[in-house]
Amino acid sequence: MSEDASKPGADPRDATAGETVRRLIMGFRTTQLVYVAATLGIADLLEDGPKEATALASAVGADAGALNRLMRALASLEIFAQRPDGRFELTPLARTLRSHAPGSLRDLAMLYGDDWVWDAYGKMLHSVMTGLPAFDRVHGQTFYSYLDLHADAATAFDRGMTAYSELETAAILGAYDFGDSSNVVDVGGGQGALLMAVLKAYPRARGVLFDQETVVERARDVMVRAEVAARCTIEQGSFFDSIPVGGDVYILKSILHNWDDERSVTILKNCRGAMRPGTKLLIVERLVPEGNEPSEAKLFDINMLVVLGGLERTKKEYRAILDQAGFDIARVISTTAPVSILEAMPR
Repeated sequence: MSEDASKPGADPRDATAGETVRRLIMGFRTTQLVYVAATLGIADLLEDGPKEATALASAVGADAGALNRLMRALASLEIFAQRPDGRFELTPLARTLRSHAPGSLRDLAMLYGDDWVWDAYGKMLHSVMTGLPAFDRVHGQTFYSYLDLHADAATAFDRGMTAYSELETAAILGAYDFGDSSNVVDVGGGQGALLMAVLKAYPRARGVLFDQETVVERARDVMVRAEVAARCTIEQGSFFDSIPVGGDVYILKSILHNWDDERSVTILKNCRGAMRPGTKLLIVERLVPEGNEPSEAKLFDINMLVVLGGLERTKKEYRAILDQAGFDIARVISTTAPVSILEAMPR
């Protein structure tokens, strides 16, 4: 492979077809390189200045020669850089792997590179041949059942999703005006990152965080730290059974893509049953565009296939399941993140 073709941002038109495909085939190495660096906390160790590989290895208990090779490989991808004196330093890309950096991606890198997720991707062929999640075959249980039984994995998942949410939440608030909302119900809201941000941005609003008991219990401290606990109620339950009533805006963020059409329609019908005339439903998801244009949604759709058995949908496909549940799409709002907001109204 030519050196230029391996660099991020290289135009594949400048390489042969074979070189381009080879680079894509070898992409697995990059995932694991970043995972190892994130797990060892290398970016944090370099915050106070450049260091030699021996010093980094001593700090994390790694083999100095092997760590030097890891860092050299990452530097070739512009994640870290090696100075003429041999020491390694942070680059703009490496700074995103610091633990406490705004929009840090460290937890996301640690999630997708860890064995319990990584091993499922190694069985993608099973998913394509059967239409079933490879995760279930690898672990003998569904993704969420696995999280219920493995506290470390659940914590890693929460942290990784928070990394996504931080980027998406700012984009959602920048694209949608909640100024007329007095009671916002976040359905399946997890630890409440989006709802907390809405309540902080709109001090007159109140909120309801609705999710299963094992999930929302982890949200109480988040609410206190966000200083919105007095304006937010936690309700426990399953969106397959019922949805809290009384909201004037209901949010389903990154929920429907977890489920097939039948179960998604069940969730939507339960939302419809809780809503009054004039109430709005906001569906925040990645929309799959038509045609061959590049799209994160098309690639994230494979994540849903392999890990959860869900799917990303086109606007037409969302319109179909919303129609079955008694909703019309009022408008579709793009954001600066890969997600869009579908504002739906009950008939």
